[in-house]
Amino acid sequence: MSPAVWALLAALAALQLACRAQIIRVPLYRMKSPRQQMAEVGTSLEDVLRAERPLSKYAHLADGWGAPQHKPKPTNDSIALFKFLDSEFYGLVGVGKPAQPLAVVFDTAWGNSWVPSSRCSWFSVPCLLHKKYNHKESSTYHSNGKPFNVSMGSSTLAGFLSTDIVNMGHIKITNQTFAEITQLPLIYAFSKADGVFGMGYSGLAIDGAVPFFYNIVKQGLVARPIFSFYLNRDHTSSHGGSLFLGGSDPKHYNGSLTFVQVTTKLYWQFQMDGAYVHVDVNTTLGFCVGGCPAMLDTSTTVISGPAAEVDRINDILGAKSIAFGRYKVDCSTASKLPEMFFSIGGKNFTLKARNYIQEVSWGGFTVCLSAFAASDLAPPYEKLWALGAAFLGQYYTEFDLGKNRIGFAPSYQAS
Repeated sequence: MSPAVWALLAALAALQLACRAQIIRVPLYRMKSPRQQMAEVGTSLEDVLRAERPLSKYAHLADGWGAPQHKPKPTNDSIALFKFLDSEFYGLVGVGKPAQPLAVVFDTAWGNSWVPSSRCSWFSVPCLLHKKYNHKESSTYHSNGKPFNVSMGSSTLAGFLSTDIVNMGHIKITNQTFAEITQLPLIYAFSKADGVFGMGYSGLAIDGAVPFFYNIVKQGLVARPIFSFYLNRDHTSSHGGSLFLGGSDPKHYNGSLTFVQVTTKLYWQFQMDGAYVHVDVNTTLGFCVGGCPAMLDTSTTVISGPAAEVDRINDILGAKSIAFGRYKVDCSTASKLPEMFFSIGGKNFTLKARNYIQEVSWGGFTVCLSAFAASDLAPPYEKLWALGAAFLGQYYTEFDLGKNRIGFAPSYQAS
């Protein structure tokens, strides 16, 4: 394998750890050098914003996000998502007053929210490459100071809790507690997003922090306790989709939603009926036989599952193990691979080869990767499947916090 492809796989492996994302499809941008990224972030967030994105489109970021001074009538709102290397789907938020713009991943498999702190060490490469929140520049900051510490294998995500205003779209969330991170693992140097906003259940959050969507509902900022995702995996577009707060947008899906109940109020976990590979007209092979637990993870592009079953799927696809837990297939035959479908709520949700085989191009070389990755989770999650953007890119998903259910429907881009 060429050095260029090895370098890309190394970067992708680091990125998958940073956001628990394990697979990349088609890179939409060249990876920028650390010097370029440091020049972009600098010390002025306003200069970063002007340099990276059209000012006219994001002019509302510079004047306090344009949030109304009175409490708005409960409504629905949407936040545009952007893509980085087709692995991260992130949006913009503003923290503090005046709003400090930051890019964050809206992660259904996290409970807490965190952003890099201006108190992060200048000797930390990931800090140098990302925008940072400075609570000294916010008139609405409230000190909390409780330590925040999350182990990430051999590294640690560490900092302290703070409370401030968070602006998202046209919504202003008051008294939102999040972590200011002062110690970022090196793997975050490969992440385009600055931080993470957790959209898991409150039971998943540590240190007593209330997830931001809970606060949105509590403060009466949306009509219904529902959020939903439309992910756009069209590699010709930088538009990554939308996060909808307060409901769903039927313009982005076909037909009606199929609902399943949440079985564990930590992750957005449900019972999947089965998974199948339609090898040919006479052969369909089953996995997750008799049903198994599954969850939705908006921070990853892979579909992960028990190692034995995932290895078997990759064997059926003719995929060969290469590095960092990744498998590749012959690009010349990738389009001829069989359909895969997941049985959820009594319906089959189909993925074609173009959905689960992801073509990565770098330095003039191209490699086709399987979206199926082994999870190797410890009990009681050893049978858990996690469906990331390889699945979510085809199916619009609604997360109903009030009724503890998840809805699925084919997105309009699916074909």
